[in-house]
Amino acid sequence: MRSVFNNKVVEEYVEVIAEQADVLVKQLNKKTDTGDFDVLKFVTACTLDIVFETAMGERMDVQHSPDTPYLRARHSVMTILNMRFFKVWLQPDCLFNLTSYAKEHNDSIKLTHQFTDEVVKKKRVEYEKNKHNNNTDGKLKAVLDLLFGREIEFTDEQLREHIDSITIAGNDTTALTIAYTLMLLGQHKDVQDKVILEQKSIFGDSKRGANKEDIPQMFYLERVIKESMRLYTVVPIIARNIDKDTYLPVADVTLPAGTGCVVGAFAMHRAKSVWGPDADEFDPDRFLPERSLDRHRAAFLPFSYGSRNCIGRNYGMLIMKSILSTIIRSYKIDADEVGPLKMELLLFPIRGHQVRISKRD
Repeated sequence: MRSVFNNKVVEEYVEVIAEQADVLVKQLNKKTDTGDFDVLKFVTACTLDIVFETAMGERMDVQHSPDTPYLRARHSVMTILNMRFFKVWLQPDCLFNLTSYAKEHNDSIKLTHQFTDEVVKKKRVEYEKNKHNNNTDGKLKAVLDLLFGREIEFTDEQLREHIDSITIAGNDTTALTIAYTLMLLGQHKDVQDKVILEQKSIFGDSKRGANKEDIPQMFYLERVIKESMRLYTVVPIIARNIDKDTYLPVADVTLPAGTGCVVGAFAMHRAKSVWGPDADEFDPDRFLPERSLDRHRAAFLPFSYGSRNCIGRNYGMLIMKSILSTIIRSYKIDADEVGPLKMELLLFPIRGHQVRISKRD
């Protein structure tokens, strides 16, 4: 799967991302000068459209039609999974299966699997029909298309699992990071001004979508995104199994093989021993190369770390940069403090991602 998400492949998706980001800007226009609103639902619809088209090759048009049986089932699955995560008595299957949630969960899983299975079967037929034809007519190859004909031949079930992982896990984390970044830009006007200056140096006054030449030039915006991910780590804890005895010298503790552990990424990202006395402050320049030289490589974990890190990190960063660039060139952002947080499977502000927008001159 890693080779599917290399930079060359991911860059082919910039046009889809730019097109959907433009739809998002049009959708946000109805919220101009109307006061506070939760921006996450708008961003999530946009990232869903991007992920469905680039992962499956399917146009869902969620931004215009957000209420479909598939999306309702998907939401139901995530809600019930979150409930089971925090309610110990619902974790054993023997107890969970006695509740009404079990039927709702199973029916929703069946519906989501049915949708993905149909797409996988359709794509397999297309692959078998065209595998000896090198002429693709410039058609975009979705992630699913790239998983056919590899050294390891995936079954339809394995393909479904890969695609479900991308569309469910990858979408929510990307949308949340964009929403937190917009809130932070709304609170820190000096940072927002620096972002727009960088954007003007790349685009001038143009509102065109970002292309693959533009994205690498967004150095400051990337630092802003990283600092947002540090302060509001949307996956606040990372669970791992210990496969061999592991000694932690600072704590003078050995973690025995066969046990489980949780890495507190949220806590680590705000540790003053790692990030300095201003660890709770928003400072994108802490990710300048010269300020990062002596920092441990595992001090920053938004995409996890090591052999089990997120294979879609370049894909996610491409989406985040493109969408934020398009929004910030169209609207001025204003926001109050994020406020208290709650942890579900991911990290959310209790009062939502509230922002205010007005058209940029």
